[in-house]
Amino acid sequence: MIREKIKSLFGKKGFGFVAMGLLAGIVLLMLPKTEPESEVVAVNDTLTSAEYCALLEQKATNLICELPEVDSCAVFVTLERGYRYVYATDQHVREESASKETEKTIVLADNGKGEEPILIEETMPKVYGVAVVCKGASYETQYRIIELMCAIFDIASNRISVQT
Repeated sequence: MIREKIKSLFGKKGFGFVAMGLLAGIVLLMLPKTEPESEVVAVNDTLTSAEYCALLEQKATNLICELPEVDSCAVFVTLERGYRYVYATDQHVREESASKETEKTIVLADNGKGEEPILIEETMPKVYGVAVVCKGASYETQYRIIELMCAIFDIASNRISVQT
C-alpha cells in the first residue's frame, strides 16, 4: 500500500524537480556560514558629518547635471543631526521601599590596543533640507530636480528649494 503511494508520487509530472529543489535546500542549509572580513567596519573609519554632507552634495550635483537641460548647478545640503551611536550598556536596578534607582554603565571590550565601548548601532546623519541653484532651468526641469531630491534623500518637497 505504501509502496504504491510512493510509486504514484514519483509518477506525477514535475515531482523530480520538487525533490531536487528540496534536496538542494537541505544541502545549502548544512553548508557552513562564512562572513566576509570586509563587513567589519571600525568606528574611526567613518566620515565626519561635514565630510558626509560634502559627499552628498557632490553626488546630488553629479546626478542633477545628468539632466538634459542642466549644464551646471550648485547643491547645498543641511543635516538634521549628526551621526548617532548606540553603545552596549549594563543596567542594574535597585529597588528600595518607595524608590527605584537605575544605574547604567557602558560595556567595554578589549580590542588589543586598550578598552573601548561596544558599538551596537550607528545611524547615519539625516538630511533636513536641500537648496539647488541651477541657472536657466525651466519649470519642468525644476520639478524634475525636486522629484530627484525627494527620491534620493527621502524628504518632503517642501524641504527642497530650486532657484534659477
